[in-house]
Amino acid sequence: MRRSARRYTGIFLGLAFGLYAATGAFNFTVDPFGLFPGPEIRGFNKIKADVDAHVRMVKAYQVRQHPPAGLIVGSSRALLGVPTDDPAWPDAARPVYNLSLYGGYLYEAMRYFQHALALGTVKHAVLSLDLWMFDRDWVTRPGFDENRFLVKVDGSRNTPDALEPFRALFAWDTLRSSLRTISRQDRMDILVQKPDGTSAWRSDAAWLQSKQSHRQQFGYMERMFGTEAWQPAQERRWNITDTDDATSPIQMFRQMVRDAYAHGVDLRIAISPSHARLWEVIYAGGMWQTWEDWKRALLKITLEEAARENKPPFPIWDFSGYNTITTEDVPRDGSPMRWYTDGSHFKPLVGSMMLQRIYHKPADQLPADFGRRLEPNTIFGTLADIRARRDRYAATHPEEVREAGRWAPN
Repeated sequence: MRRSARRYTGIFLGLAFGLYAATGAFNFTVDPFGLFPGPEIRGFNKIKADVDAHVRMVKAYQVRQHPPAGLIVGSSRALLGVPTDDPAWPDAARPVYNLSLYGGYLYEAMRYFQHALALGTVKHAVLSLDLWMFDRDWVTRPGFDENRFLVKVDGSRNTPDALEPFRALFAWDTLRSSLRTISRQDRMDILVQKPDGTSAWRSDAAWLQSKQSHRQQFGYMERMFGTEAWQPAQERRWNITDTDDATSPIQMFRQMVRDAYAHGVDLRIAISPSHARLWEVIYAGGMWQTWEDWKRALLKITLEEAARENKPPFPIWDFSGYNTITTEDVPRDGSPMRWYTDGSHFKPLVGSMMLQRIYHKPADQLPADFGRRLEPNTIFGTLADIRARRDRYAATHPEEVREAGRWAPN
């Protein structure tokens, strides 16, 4: 009887170990997160269709595997909209890696930026900023882990866990991602993660068909920002220019500027060109003054840090507001848009124009009113012009203003 029990126990343990080993081997072969060398087979694992759920782990290791000379840092707007392979990038910036994150507040952007700079290869960086990233009630998102970074938040060295990707091979969650990767190879309406860190819809047409219409997605984003991202507009939450609070995101921005100077990085700062309807949500929600104060605070910090370093200030390019690109008409049927997928996210064609402006590349198709540099002697005039353009937009697009403004608090 005892011999039979030992025999069955051995069989059970053997099967369990075999299943465990088989899971790891299967996940290694599929490589759903693109972290291991191996063949990428069309129809099997070439399309990495499940990275977005694990992007914070993937990017921490992926950027180390192929240290870049150029970086894109920001939110999902930069992740989906700013291309790494655009001709406007300086030669010294190649290869470029997109280190942007879905839904990341500025703290996460700062930590991944510090992690990449610690590699010692980065020479150029574009930091794409959005007001909501500066929420003082910020939290880190699921999947964020300080132990993955090469440096601690104070700049001292850290030793990342190099074995984490290998342990992940044996996780059931990774197995689920492997199965999803295989099963979604033929799907055209999915987000695909590329080796350069960029995410893109595999087919804009298929994505649009799955979402009913652009207008439906505009409404979804406006409701989300109007009722969650920017509300409730508590005094502390959006007192983002408080210089006495070291945990305020505006001071994290200051740290990123200092880190760029310390590592000799040519930093270009961009304010994202979301659609005009999203600025209408800000206006209706009583956040317009905060939006302007934020831009002035960004400029003030770049000037202060430049004076501290006795070097020219890093440029801030403002692509927001009301211009030829951001006021694109939103179809009321299922027709495709040229520049946007929804009110928050712009297409890579727009990101390409941003890079052309940022790096002063001549382009025949670049609208003259798209992108203005914020400077101390013109900042008030620039902000006044945006207000005037907003008034004109409201007068000519009353239905757009009404729809976007419906999410304002009562």
